[in-house]
Amino acid sequence: MRKKILLNILLCSALFASRADNLALSMQQLNQSPIRADSNLWQRMSDGFALDHSETKEVKYWEKRYGSPKYFNIIMQNAAPYLYFVVTEMERRGIPTELALIPIVESTYNPNAVSPAAISTGMWQFVSSSGKRFGMIQNSDLDERKDIVKSTRAAITYLQYLHDMFGSWELAIAAYNWGEGNINTAVNNSSSRNFYDLDVRDVTHQYVPKVIALANIIQNPRKFGIKLTNLPNQPYFAIVNPQAPLKITDFMTMSNLSPALNKKLNPQYNSTSYSVSPAQRLLLPVSNQPTYLAALGSNANYIPAPITAPIDPVVTASNTASADNSNSVANNNNNNDGIAALAAASTVSSNQNNDTSAAAQTATSSDPIGDEAAIKLSDNQTASASPKAAAPASNSNQSMVSDLLGGGSTTAAKSANSNSDSKSGFTNYVVVSGDTLYSIAKRFAVPAEKIKADNQMVDNNVKLNQVLLIRTGSSNS
Repeated sequence: MRKKILLNILLCSALFASRADNLALSMQQLNQSPIRADSNLWQRMSDGFALDHSETKEVKYWEKRYGSPKYFNIIMQNAAPYLYFVVTEMERRGIPTELALIPIVESTYNPNAVSPAAISTGMWQFVSSSGKRFGMIQNSDLDERKDIVKSTRAAITYLQYLHDMFGSWELAIAAYNWGEGNINTAVNNSSSRNFYDLDVRDVTHQYVPKVIALANIIQNPRKFGIKLTNLPNQPYFAIVNPQAPLKITDFMTMSNLSPALNKKLNPQYNSTSYSVSPAQRLLLPVSNQPTYLAALGSNANYIPAPITAPIDPVVTASNTASADNSNSVANNNNNNDGIAALAAASTVSSNQNNDTSAAAQTATSSDPIGDEAAIKLSDNQTASASPKAAAPASNSNQSMVSDLLGGGSTTAAKSANSNSDSKSGFTNYVVVSGDTLYSIAKRFAVPAEKIKADNQMVDNNVKLNQVLLIRTGSSNS
């Protein structure tokens, strides 16, 4: 009898040990990338730079502004917990790692940052409408625009879409700031596709140079008298998907996670009394994972789930036709990048906790950050087709450029809101909210230029309830 009891104990111990080992292994592998094996994240990031780093007068100006050792170290400390994940995601998606610097311009890498008019939030500064189009829930319990993983993947998706549209990363960055409709208009009104030759607002004219200036400092810190703090090429956090509902307070106890650090890693949840579902995620520092695993083993009422990093459903981005002709994103015409506020005090707003064991949060809710660069998915200048000189969309992005708000299969989308006339070889299509010339062309597999010609369109804009003639069958070639 004793042997049987002892055997059962050993089997249970082995089972938990195996489960804990698997959990630890999945957590360890979660954010690790097989793409780069550098010992220093700065070097890995620098090796992924691919933009033109020419030192224009604008770039030199921002090199001087950002080049203050005190300020630069502050913003790099802010970025430290998130930068490994962001760089890894960009490498996986094959985009230049300079784009990992956009959140510095947007929010000084503060996931709790809120624009002055409370229009946009998160380290990527999504506005409400943009967040909803990317499937980010916003209610009294949570605001997924602050979700580090979800907002990063959405921003990368949007930047890839913009690059496919304009064929230039500089123009993609500019469109991220000002909106694709505005940049498309600027390109169409210019004989050049060089960003610096375009007639754009001053905030956008300075936006791309800010990113380049930051990249130049990272690539050659000695030139600017900067000593980069050591940033190991290792994940700072792991992602937990609970198998059963898990209250955040319980998670914090199980992980020995301080309220300040929880606010830094899980800012999307408005209350620690919220119960996280299996479809949602929680982040914790890799260094806290042994504590969490031990708590899982001692909690007989909680069944641990594999700790993985599920890829969010692919979402699309488009500059959409809207029933509201007003601009849905407030434009901040101030060119204040928050440097003065950070350099002077590096204070933290009363509703943001400071955690000195990780990167200190320095941007306050009143700092003029991010609003100038809030993502715009709808404009007064609504739809825009991919310019003639733009690079063709990659196969991986073909499904991504379908209408974000439409949903359903391609076949269903073709028949929706349309009346076909097989005799004439055309179908009538009524433009709905969310449509662009580009998305309609993709939906019906008809070149955008043919749609423009068939409908005598003078530009790429489509209007709500506009009726378009769309070629069908063999006539669309």
